[in-house]
Amino acid sequence: MTGGPHSLPVRDILTILRTELGEAPVWPAQTPFEYVCGIVLVQNTAWTNVERALARLREATGFEAEKLLRLTDAELTTLIRPAGFMRAKARSLRAFATWMLYADGKTAEELDDGALRTALLSLPGIGPESADVTALMVYGRRRFIFDAYGRRLLRQAGHAVGRDYETTRRALEADIDAEGLSHGELVDLHGMIIEAGKRARAAGGWELYGPTIGIGTRQA
Repeated sequence: MTGGPHSLPVRDILTILRTELGEAPVWPAQTPFEYVCGIVLVQNTAWTNVERALARLREATGFEAEKLLRLTDAELTTLIRPAGFMRAKARSLRAFATWMLYADGKTAEELDDGALRTALLSLPGIGPESADVTALMVYGRRRFIFDAYGRRLLRQAGHAVGRDYETTRRALEADIDAEGLSHGELVDLHGMIIEAGKRARAAGGWELYGPTIGIGTRQA
């Protein structure tokens, strides 16, 4: 089981969030490599900073991996400076661009889910969360994202959440996968969980916000 006897199925969570939020957020990226750039750049920074860095990359490269690889280290780090951690993120972007063009990334669609995840995790700067978001958003794989937003919501819904991303994924992924949500539903759910998490934070936390929309009960 994914939680206690009263844990709310993830499909029911999706239904509640659709009722509460309406349409799922529209992801701004237009190409696979633009998604990748956003996934790398958003690590340890606010999305507003990422948007500034992405705008610079868009102007300089059009989000073409080949053009990014032609940039010097100084040029690339300057372009992505608003997102912080420029050297580490530049290294990750170069590695991903190279992987997409010349390594397993060329035939990523042919890899099974486990092999794709292993390949993504081998890239510098790509951890479990980034690998799963990439699999979901870039390669069309069915993935629930167990990030901080997801873990807070799952805990409020009565699920046994682990101490971090991987602990929670290992405990809950098989049962969530068995619910049979489609790729499109999982994309919508990822965006809605982030939006609902922002609303929960503004309301004082999930323990206060959740009961108002039918997710969990308020703690005494």
